[in-house]
Amino acid sequence: MRPIIRDIRPGDGDGCARAWVDAGRYYAARVPEVIQVPDEDGLAEWFEAAIRAERAADELWRVAEIPPYGVVGIIEAAILRPAPDAHRQIQRDLSRTRLEVNLLVVAEDYQRGGVGTALMEAAEEWGRAGGAVVAVTNTNLNSPLSIPFYEERMGYRRQAVLLRKPLERG
Repeated sequence: MRPIIRDIRPGDGDGCARAWVDAGRYYAARVPEVIQVPDEDGLAEWFEAAIRAERAADELWRVAEIPPYGVVGIIEAAILRPAPDAHRQIQRDLSRTRLEVNLLVVAEDYQRGGVGTALMEAAEEWGRAGGAVVAVTNTNLNSPLSIPFYEERMGYRRQAVLLRKPLERG
């Protein structure tokens, strides 16, 4: 069943929290030094506060809903306008209006069922309508789920690598 994609609204906190915890479990199992399973105590309320917070016109929060289960996925994205100093920058994309997908999570039971695709397509369409000419996102290289999703299903290409090093005292 194709999910209903809609704007996030009050009352969606429980579903958002479930999807968020599933994502935390998935990634924490792969990269525990970077990702943790979020504390579930108060998590739905934390999402409700974020849902009720005022958002900028260039910020998008949408959910995927499958009745009767409810919310099974979330996407958060923003339109980034060209940088004022883009003519001095090396990266060409800084001179373009960009869609930046900051968050995409799907509840475990609904992964690989079209929910993530529907959310990404909705965000990309919103970005195009807002003038975006390129979309960017990031994910963990150790994910056998998200790398094929972005590259094979959604048509994204690797552009950069985020490097990380713990700075332990010793």
